[in-house]
Amino acid sequence: MFARDFLTRYDPDPLRYYLTAVMPEARDSDWDWEDFYKRNNDELVATWGNLANRVLSFTYRNFEGQVPEPGQLTELDENLLRMVEDGFESVGRELETVHLRAALAEAMRLASEVNRYLDQTAPWTAMKTDRQAAARAVYVALRAIDSLKILFAPFLPHTSEKLHTFFGNTSPLFGTQSLVPLKDRLGEHTALRYHPETATGKWEPSRLQPGQAIQQPSPLFKKLEHKIVEEERARLGNPA
Repeated sequence: MFARDFLTRYDPDPLRYYLTAVMPEARDSDWDWEDFYKRNNDELVATWGNLANRVLSFTYRNFEGQVPEPGQLTELDENLLRMVEDGFESVGRELETVHLRAALAEAMRLASEVNRYLDQTAPWTAMKTDRQAAARAVYVALRAIDSLKILFAPFLPHTSEKLHTFFGNTSPLFGTQSLVPLKDRLGEHTALRYHPETATGKWEPSRLQPGQAIQQPSPLFKKLEHKIVEEERARLGNPA
């Protein structure tokens, strides 16, 4: 019942993220509310969520809600895009060997690289003196984020789907699910079936084009207050 109780107070993707990040692949692990709080705020919010939100928000405000025309890409730009695109091989390889924790860590590492790129290019500052340089950096960051959306999708499906709509897509990233009755020699059952027919997501790098309209974004994740650590420990009768 822990998961159902958790979902009455928190969103599902932070739960999926934390369970994957600490899952026992080679040794036992325990749920720790302090660690959950830190990973939510320092990794999901600060590294990935803020990256997506600030770049899309900046684009929406300063480029008429459209992916800007980048002009000629620099070596720095191309190196970042190549690094993120290589993630489809590196993350995919870890997924194929069911090293889920390593796959998630690799996706988060790539998100950190995009943040580092933005620290170097600083489009928010360049916008004041060199609009074209800002447009190029924003375009590159948007393409990287659009690719990261897919790399994170196995772990963060709800927010990846949300981000998919922010990029102006009207067809869903994932297919649909339904409950269907089944009968076999053991009796009658209800099964959850996945229907991929409407899915448009593919395990491939972004093909984002200049001029594509984006929607006004909103934060993907909620920043938690530290008080939830003691509250949740008290709820479980564990003050440690």
